[in-house]
Amino acid sequence: VAPLVVPPAPGDVEAAAAVLRNAERPLVIAGPETGGLPAGPIVALAGALGAPLLADPLSGLRTGSHDLSRVCDSYDAMLRDVSAAVLAPDAVVRFGASPTSKPLNQFLALLPRAPEVLADFPGSWRDPFGRAPHRIEGDAALAARALTAALGDTPRASRWAGAWIAADRRAGEAMRRSATAFAEAFEGRVFTELQEVLPEGATIVAGNSMPVRDLDSFIAASPRRLELVSNRGANGIDGVVSTALGAAAAGRGPVVLVIGDISFYHDLNGLWAARRHRLDLTVVLVNNNGGGIFHYLPQSAHDAIFEEWFGTPSDLDFRPVVEMYGGRFTRAT
Repeated sequence: VAPLVVPPAPGDVEAAAAVLRNAERPLVIAGPETGGLPAGPIVALAGALGAPLLADPLSGLRTGSHDLSRVCDSYDAMLRDVSAAVLAPDAVVRFGASPTSKPLNQFLALLPRAPEVLADFPGSWRDPFGRAPHRIEGDAALAARALTAALGDTPRASRWAGAWIAADRRAGEAMRRSATAFAEAFEGRVFTELQEVLPEGATIVAGNSMPVRDLDSFIAASPRRLELVSNRGANGIDGVVSTALGAAAAGRGPVVLVIGDISFYHDLNGLWAARRHRLDLTVVLVNNNGGGIFHYLPQSAHDAIFEEWFGTPSDLDFRPVVEMYGGRFTRAT
């Protein structure tokens, strides 16, 4: 099935370009997108704007052979620092869905004077904060190329982008150094280790809640391409094992699923497909015995109800079920 390639309307491109021509502190954001966003055209647009490029891990731009010099990967940590307010942009261009990072979404929501250009596919409206007065409908690659052409050849100062990139690099180094320093097992280190050992073209499927957020925080920009996949949205806890096995069935390289115990429990019977179809999947089960993400939310203050209604510890030993389906179970220490 050939996807429909829709060119953007010239009027929409020109209206957006008129805003961006006057921007002194532009920001380009590549959000999550099924199948990934076009790296080359979006990187070229960031270069034409003199802008940093914030690449969500689910955008397809965090890793690969494209130019990574403008790609920022540690904005989630950086924007938790109040001093990051000095890096507020005066215009934003966003491709794809809303970013995974909560600090980034909160940062964008507090920019009422910074117009946002949303490049999205026809019929979609992925603007939950209602911040994008300028919208370009159409194929993402065509939209990025059209915007780049409309901006012309005016040289852009790089000091703005340089400040963003330098702060991002410092945050990333601090995060990755800290991840390896903990004496006890640390969930975020799963992704730093996987990125070290997985070959080019491997796939990481991240469960929702904490795994996808750790993916966002700890996967660094790298020329070694990794496919990064996650089910986002209302269905986030359901069918995660089956999704990973679907990726394994595609046969494009080794597949590793990083998943929490509640999501794993919800789709345990998905393991049957691995046995039935002889699929090869490595599962890293982050078993913190319940809903770990809720410890970071306001519910954690209510001790009397927290464990039963939000922590929901299952106290399950998953070894017998994995072995029932013919899998090999190893407890990491």
